[in-house]
Amino acid sequence: MFSLLPTLVFLVSGLAPVLGQECADTSDLVPFWRAFNGAVTDHFYTTNVTEMENVAIAQDGYKLEGVSAFIWTTQQPGTTPLYRLYNQKADDHFYTMSSDELPEMQAAGWTNDTTPIAGYVYPFSVCGASPMYRMFNPTAVDHFYTMNIAEGEAASPSWVNQGIAGYVVLPSVNGSVVLNSSPTPFLAPVSATTSSCATTTDAVPLLRTYSSIGTDHFYTTNATEMNDVAIALDAYSFEGDATFLWATQETNTVPLYRMFNQNVTDHFYTIDANEVNEALGGGYAFDTSTHIAGYVYPYSICGASPIYRLYSSSASDHFYTMSYTESLSASGYVIEGIAGFALLPSVNGAAQTATAGASPFFLPVSLTPSATSVSLTLESALVTTAKPSMVTVPSGPTAFPGTIASPVTTSSGSSLPNSNGATAQAVASYYGVCCVAALIGALAFY
Repeated sequence: MFSLLPTLVFLVSGLAPVLGQECADTSDLVPFWRAFNGAVTDHFYTTNVTEMENVAIAQDGYKLEGVSAFIWTTQQPGTTPLYRLYNQKADDHFYTMSSDELPEMQAAGWTNDTTPIAGYVYPFSVCGASPMYRMFNPTAVDHFYTMNIAEGEAASPSWVNQGIAGYVVLPSVNGSVVLNSSPTPFLAPVSATTSSCATTTDAVPLLRTYSSIGTDHFYTTNATEMNDVAIALDAYSFEGDATFLWATQETNTVPLYRMFNQNVTDHFYTIDANEVNEALGGGYAFDTSTHIAGYVYPYSICGASPIYRLYSSSASDHFYTMSYTESLSASGYVIEGIAGFALLPSVNGAAQTATAGASPFFLPVSLTPSATSVSLTLESALVTTAKPSMVTVPSGPTAFPGTIASPVTTSSGSSLPNSNGATAQAVASYYGVCCVAALIGALAFY
């Protein structure tokens, strides 16, 4: 089995109970406002407009940056609290949905803030929710949260990507903060445009089958190949629509490459050039004349959801699902990460078996969002500067599946537990995606 590479988003199991079929009410969404104080290097987030304007901005020197996400202020079906803590010595606001992380952070100097719960979020990707990434600057002791993966990458190396703090609703097509006094959530397909997103009506089902004889999961958009070859000749059984993706390349999508290892009877799908190269050297070959199963998003944009990738070493089988619940219950399989982002086949990502007239699942958009106009002055944040006093903080991702890593020592010389309750993940590389074309051009498989 070849090594895991940066395309993957590593997940910590056991973050939340199994989610039901009901989604949170989109009409109850409210803006999660973001502000920054350059004098003390602290990012602050709140749903409370009065607190933001009269306290953070008017008294504490913060500058409003805009809406970072849309969340709920009351608990909704399937959501979990996003806890809010503050370290007065470090001037750092910290947000987590992990109740296990709270005592570690409290032991490190953080305490419940004036509002202990910032809001409610999904613990994993369901109902079309998108990830909110958590970044950390160990020098300035600042936690930074964004839904824009490009903004997170631009903050590196000062800020380190710690993982996913929760799943919420996008403020814009790519998760960028919205500098607008009357913001509304981005809800596909109504909010999507062809200039920034793939056309949702062009999305086609990625059909999923399984062979108990070869212990192999196989995926294709070609119904003829599925019925006449996989099922009729190779004894695969149809399991439903795994996801909805695109048969031809559309705005901001990248190829999902399809490979097969005949020696171990394993189909393998990836968007990463480095993985393609390693797979080719490990006995895999491209499985179609185009080498491509379809097109997906490399990041969470346009309301797309993750396709989880699992692997069974005993069966030598890669398994792909959009259901987080299924990924946890798949006996003998280990979650490797996220293979790409596409459209949900159902509310919780479970394969949709009623394929007649099948269509992707989208968050309800018939209701009017409750986000109201506010009188906030939109200003650019100050240039980041380091804090004068340093403290030891829990930082860095935990080892899979969520054990506490070794202690870390900062410039203060003290040592405290290195805890992280965020869902650990690594950022996909556009470079790796783009290099596939050059790699294929150099190969002579067909």
